[in-house]
Amino acid sequence: MKPGRKDKMTLYMLRNAFSTLLIAFVSFMISLISYYECSFVEALRRLFFVNIYTTLYFLLLWLLNYLIFEISKIIYDTYEQRFTYKSCFILCVVAGVLYFVEMLDLFRWNFIFLCLFIALRQVKQLWIHQKRPSNGL
Repeated sequence: MKPGRKDKMTLYMLRNAFSTLLIAFVSFMISLISYYECSFVEALRRLFFVNIYTTLYFLLLWLLNYLIFEISKIIYDTYEQRFTYKSCFILCVVAGVLYFVEMLDLFRWNFIFLCLFIALRQVKQLWIHQKRPSNGL
């Protein structure tokens, strides 16, 4: 049985939610490990079990990532004909510049990974778009 359009949409949204969750998790772990100079397990404990505020901050950052990613998808889908590989390169340059910008480590790593993930998605969409025939089939 072939999955319906709603099933595919749900799978795409879950995949995007998981990807943005992974970005937030990796960013938090890098930040906690470097700030507390602790092991991965200790950082994991601090993220989920020490206090509720850190966990809620993590969930809010995940929500922000998901919203930014969905907005970037809407922008890409709206202006699909105008996007080229240059826009992906620009996102990679922005990620590189963010590495040198003075800001909280958590946000630095989060937005670097998010820019790279959005660029990767755009490259995938451009590559799929090039493989589609122009006659609409």
